[in-house]
Amino acid sequence: MPFRLPRVINPSRIAVLFLVLLSLPSLAEELVSAETVGVSAERLQRVDALSQRYVGEGRVAGMVTLVSRHGKRVQARAEGALGLDNPLPMQMDTLFRIYSMTKAVTAVAALMLYEEGRFHLDDPVEQFLPSLAGLQVEDEGGLRAATTPMTMHHLFTHMAGFSYGYGDATHTAQIRALDLAGSPDTATYIERLSKLPLKHDPGLGWAYGFSTDVLGAVVEALSGQRLGVFMAERIFTPLGMTDTFFEVPADKLHRLASNHLWNKEASAMVVVSGLPFAPGYRVSKFDAGGAGLISTAGDYLKFLEMLRRGGAVGDRWLLSPKLLKYMAQDHLPKSITDANIGQDHDRSLGLGGGHGLGIGVYIDPVRRGVLSSKGELDWGGAAGTVYWLDPVEDLIVIGMTQLFASPWRLRDDLSVATYQSLTVTLE
Repeated sequence: MPFRLPRVINPSRIAVLFLVLLSLPSLAEELVSAETVGVSAERLQRVDALSQRYVGEGRVAGMVTLVSRHGKRVQARAEGALGLDNPLPMQMDTLFRIYSMTKAVTAVAALMLYEEGRFHLDDPVEQFLPSLAGLQVEDEGGLRAATTPMTMHHLFTHMAGFSYGYGDATHTAQIRALDLAGSPDTATYIERLSKLPLKHDPGLGWAYGFSTDVLGAVVEALSGQRLGVFMAERIFTPLGMTDTFFEVPADKLHRLASNHLWNKEASAMVVVSGLPFAPGYRVSKFDAGGAGLISTAGDYLKFLEMLRRGGAVGDRWLLSPKLLKYMAQDHLPKSITDANIGQDHDRSLGLGGGHGLGIGVYIDPVRRGVLSSKGELDWGGAAGTVYWLDPVEDLIVIGMTQLFASPWRLRDDLSVATYQSLTVTLE
């Protein structure tokens, strides 16, 4: 059944809506003619139609989409509502919990320190975080000491052995018992994480997990700053990312979208309780480098534009073009990327997918089976946010929604809707 908004809106929310509309920037003024950058304006409307369909069919409560080519915005749309429990309309400046889209930002923060000579990629992690010395590895039901040292490179590439426990009930129970999510600070988090068995010896496998949280802890250890402070000073302020943070300011809470979970039995969304108007809202109590940021589509575009420009922000450089090219290469062994689904291939990596330094890299569009380009840099968040940067077509696409356990192929649907609109291809 199609999703429909309630007819009655609370008067207090009408007042909030009025303030939102008064402060809303006119994004239409920022858009350029699609034809000037090799995109058909008529065919690009299929991206708008996609978000309309997702909302109209009750797949999501609301969605924001943003497409940019050659550094010029050609599409921007906010569709639907902030939540099933919040009929205020979705806006281009709506705040989203971006979860694992945090990972690329943390990687950039760490790579800044790398360029300053603060560590080498083959340095052992325990050199910076002594609590992670002597880690144990799961081995046929038992535990044994790791046979290889965990390095910084392993953290960037998810080859450290840390896992989120997807599809592994035992490992998931271990994670819950340690209460990693409830850690009050980074030091406590690392101490608790040191007790979680690794899924494999560092460097000898790929497992999507807590590696980037550890990378964020290394940034804190090397910089002497809380991760959010480091990011604000070194990344957000230079890029003008005024709506990206680990904690939502009180005066911006009304812009935070509600979070939802897809209920398989009911084939419908349910609101995740307690959100989104909890004061001082955070994803976690500590600044989680793997999943803690909250941002907007426009702010994240600024971050991706910096990557697209080779690290440049105006006349200064956050990173060097040489390092970004190194970051954007697939760093995984072929034994991992060539593995088949149903055997050793991790579903988070995806067929045709590789991994660079803190960011996904598509290495085989044909094997992936979706219209795309070789070398796309991408990732997404647990609540349905997605992005990719295509260096071949000089294209950036962002999709923002808030839905855990989504059964929908939003990333693939956006790929088809966007690429079919290109009239000039650069491949």
